[in-house]
Amino acid sequence: MTNTKLHGTLWAALTVIVWSAWPAFTRLAVTESVTPADIVLLRYGIGGLILLPVLLRLAGSMPRHAWLEGLWFALLQGAPLAMLTAQGLALAPAGHLTLSTGLMPLFTSLLCFYFLGEAISRLRKYGLALITLGALAIGGVSVASIHLDYWKGDILFVCAGMLGSVYLLRMRRSGLSAMQGAALLSVYSLLIYLPFFVLFFWESSKLTQIPVSDLLFQGFYQGVLMGALTIFSLGRSTMLLGAPAAAMSLALLPVASFLLAFFILGEVPTIFEILGAIAISL
Repeated sequence: MTNTKLHGTLWAALTVIVWSAWPAFTRLAVTESVTPADIVLLRYGIGGLILLPVLLRLAGSMPRHAWLEGLWFALLQGAPLAMLTAQGLALAPAGHLTLSTGLMPLFTSLLCFYFLGEAISRLRKYGLALITLGALAIGGVSVASIHLDYWKGDILFVCAGMLGSVYLLRMRRSGLSAMQGAALLSVYSLLIYLPFFVLFFWESSKLTQIPVSDLLFQGFYQGVLMGALTIFSLGRSTMLLGAPAAAMSLALLPVASFLLAFFILGEVPTIFEILGAIAISL
């Protein structure tokens, strides 16, 4: 393995490690203590403030097109995506977020094939077929549980996966560094979402009602790790490995997400969900 691939793999692994616990911790938060809108504020309010000095330092060397590209980053991988996943986790089990991260390799590979002309190898086709079957198995559980709101959450997860896939493609083609992309994404998300939150979600917010220890934990996890660190690590792995390979590394998340949802939330997956997660990871 070359140094470039090794470094890209390590950055992708860091992203997977942090993201694997995000579904469980976020579902715990949105079902017991805060609202989905609060989660988005913590993620990009804190993440944006952390990366604001970075953006100011990089501003002088930023190409002109970067400022418009940053708006796309914020719309695709910023607050809208975070709101879709957080709201989805208020409706569906944490393990079902697999339908977002797990389907990203499928969406990204198809986008690269149709818009960039990148060939899909036979081995990758087998992988994408397994991902499709796994997603159908997990989605089938939601359809079978029609009296619950699982299917609504699943739809939001799939939409989030589509947004994330387009982001990976734009990030790769932007010519920006991972740090430039991360700073633009987080700061733009802060500037766009904060007024929106104050106007529409402030009255229903529960941030002032939860214990300080819970607020500090969620602030660190959502804001520092998810809102700053993994945005950089995902962008870095995308630049080093390419969008399809970086997205493919996220397919390692399903099994880990279901396991952590079991230990943290006590959610017991069905046999179809287990088989679906294994298929996607394989």
